[in-house]
Amino acid sequence: MKRLLFLLYAMSGTVGFAQSDWPSENWATATNLTSVMSSSGIVELSGLHWNPDNKRLYAVQNDGRLRVLQYSESTSTFSQIANKTLDGGPEGITQVDFAANEFYTIDENAYEIRKYTYNTSFSTVTETRHWDLLVSPSPMDDTGNTGPEGIVFVPDSFLSQIGFTSPETGQAYVSAKGMGGLMFIAHQDGGYVWVFDLNPNVNNDFAYVGKFHTSRNESCDLAFDRSTGLLYILHNLDDNYLEVTDMTLAPASGAEPTFSVVSEYFIANPASSNVNIEGFALMPKCGNLTGSAFLCRDVSSGEASSIRQDVLRWFDPFTADGDDCQLGITDESKKSFAVFPNPVKDELHWILDSETAHVVIRDVSGKILVDDEIDTRGISVSNLDNGTYFIEIRNGNSVQVAKFVKQ
Repeated sequence: MKRLLFLLYAMSGTVGFAQSDWPSENWATATNLTSVMSSSGIVELSGLHWNPDNKRLYAVQNDGRLRVLQYSESTSTFSQIANKTLDGGPEGITQVDFAANEFYTIDENAYEIRKYTYNTSFSTVTETRHWDLLVSPSPMDDTGNTGPEGIVFVPDSFLSQIGFTSPETGQAYVSAKGMGGLMFIAHQDGGYVWVFDLNPNVNNDFAYVGKFHTSRNESCDLAFDRSTGLLYILHNLDDNYLEVTDMTLAPASGAEPTFSVVSEYFIANPASSNVNIEGFALMPKCGNLTGSAFLCRDVSSGEASSIRQDVLRWFDPFTADGDDCQLGITDESKKSFAVFPNPVKDELHWILDSETAHVVIRDVSGKILVDDEIDTRGISVSNLDNGTYFIEIRNGNSVQVAKFVKQ
C-alpha cells in the first residue's frame, strides 16, 4: 500500500542526509521467524514491538490479528504464545508499562489509537479504551489508505531530559493527562510524526501536542530505545530507510519543526518482488539482552507462497546508536550503584557516602512514583506493585542509578 506515495516522493526529491548501510546482516542471511507463526505463511504483517522485560515480540497484522512470540534465552529461539483476532486494521503496536498485560495499537482504517488488555494466557484480549484522531482537538485529516501506521510511547523522563517542545505552544511539554508520557504516531502522508497526550482512563480524551517533519515523505513504524533515549523511524517508499533521532529540533530550515537526524540507514530490499517493509523493533542497546532488531514486510494473500513464508526476519547482531545507557540521563557524572536486597519486599537499602539524598523511583514506563529528599540510606517500597523499577540518587550534579525488582 506504500507504493501509492512513490510518485509524490519522486517529485518532492529526497532529503540530503549522508546514509549508511543497514547496521546488520542483510535480509537473506537474517533468521526467518515466519514459520514460528504459521508454516503456510502470513499476510499483512505491519507492526512490531519488543518488550525487554518479558522478552516478547508483539506483532500485528492489518487484517486484524495479534501474534506474540516468546524468546527463550536457554535455546535462543522463539515460540508463538498468542494468535488472537483484533478489531479493525491495526498497523502498529506499543506498550506503556512493560510489566502490564496491556498494549496499544494504531488502526489505520479508523484513524484510532486503541488500548487492549489481556490475561496471562492471552485467552482473552479485550479493547478497553480508544482515541479517535479525526476528532477535535486533533487536526489530522482523513487521507484514506495513506494514514497513520506506527505508534510508540515515549516516557516523560526522556522528554524532560531533552527539553521536548510542543510545536503548538513553543513551550517544553510533558504529559498532563496522566499517562506518564506521550504517544508518537508515524504517518504515511508526508512522513510526519504526530504527538498526542492521552488520558489513559477516558475514551477520546487527549491533547494534540504537535507534528514533526522527518527526513522522508512517508513513515510507517516507530521504535524507542529507552536505554539510549533515541527514536527510530522506519520509512518505505521505493526504498527502505531507518532514521534515528534524539527528538531535538533541527536548525530552522523552514516553517515546519523537523527532528534532528542522528543517523539514517539504507535497508537493502529483500531479493523478491515484495519490498514493502513496514515494521521495525529492536532490543535495547543496553541491558541483559541486547543487540538484535526485527523487520517485517506486508504481503498480500495473492502473492507467492515463498513470499508469504518470509515476512519476519530477526537480525542478530544489530548495531544500535547511542552511548548513554542509563535511562537516557546524559550527566557525565552518572554512575551505577548497588541496592539490596534485590529482589526486595519491604525495605530497599544502599551504601553511599552521604546520608541525605534526593531519591527518585520510576516504573519501567518512566512514570515517577517517588520524588523526595530523604535522610536515611534506605526507603520503604512495600507499597509498590510487584515489578521492575529504577531508583536514582541525586546529589548535586551527580546521578546514580540502579534497577531493582519488587516482589
